[in-house]
Amino acid sequence: MSDYDAIIIGGGPAGLTAGLYLSRANWKTLLLEKNCFGGYIMNIETIENYPGFPEGISGALLGSQMADQAEKFGLKMEMAEVTGLEIATTSKWVSCSDGNRYSADTVIIAGGSHLKKLGVPGEEELRGKGIISCALCDGQEFANKVIAVCGGGDAGVTEALYLSKLASKVNLVEFMPKLTATSILQDRVASNPKIEVHVGTKVEAILGKDHVTGLEIRKSGNAKTEVLPVEGLLVHIGLDPNTGYLNGIVPLDGQRKITVSNKMETDLPGVFSAGDIRSGSYGQVCTAVGDGGTAAISAIRYLQTLSK
Repeated sequence: MSDYDAIIIGGGPAGLTAGLYLSRANWKTLLLEKNCFGGYIMNIETIENYPGFPEGISGALLGSQMADQAEKFGLKMEMAEVTGLEIATTSKWVSCSDGNRYSADTVIIAGGSHLKKLGVPGEEELRGKGIISCALCDGQEFANKVIAVCGGGDAGVTEALYLSKLASKVNLVEFMPKLTATSILQDRVASNPKIEVHVGTKVEAILGKDHVTGLEIRKSGNAKTEVLPVEGLLVHIGLDPNTGYLNGIVPLDGQRKITVSNKMETDLPGVFSAGDIRSGSYGQVCTAVGDGGTAAISAIRYLQTLSK
């Protein structure tokens, strides 16, 4: 007999929604999260495009309310990093870095993604020495200083706008020939005198010995590099799925995301996926919530077939 009816890997919006649905339906469910319940949205100052909040809502508040609601209906949540998944005929086994192993009849993989790296000299050496990954968490360090943000999508531009409230200047660096963020965010950047946009610009290296002092950049079409003086750097150039431990276990697409059906089913009976980690995800809070609900409903139907 399995320890749980269902195990959910990942405590972001997708995982918490799945946990809410399963627990509310009286299925014994365990959710495992390695960082914080609520997921990446806990680091976002304001979410403006989640339905039901016309004035917007802080990511931390939305994430904590999702966690509280799921816990209210009986979801068990534990902090643990999942390192392995074993599929047996009758049960699925989830292994964690602390040595614990849990079994369940069904598993929902909603482990989300992690930030991509630039992969340039100085990035690893200066991590924590002026390189940050969360403006809301660490932005105060750069009050009245010059900082750069790499990434012209919604996430990078949102971080740049927040940092402009603290820093004396924000250099927004984007490799593509133009920003890719939504129009409303681009309009805010254009009207913000503290943000300077550098499009068609590649970061070749991060400079500094004990702390970030600048970026070596190359403009599109230029053979020579130049130095952009900055005192800090935030990188948000995209996300990579947390699927390293799933090699050879579940099918992955070319971006190493989990391939699923429109019911969030993988090719393995009783194994589902939801949120940023699944193939085709739009990476939005509302779509993650929809994925989580869909995966949970599919998991419930699977569990019902076992009980029969």
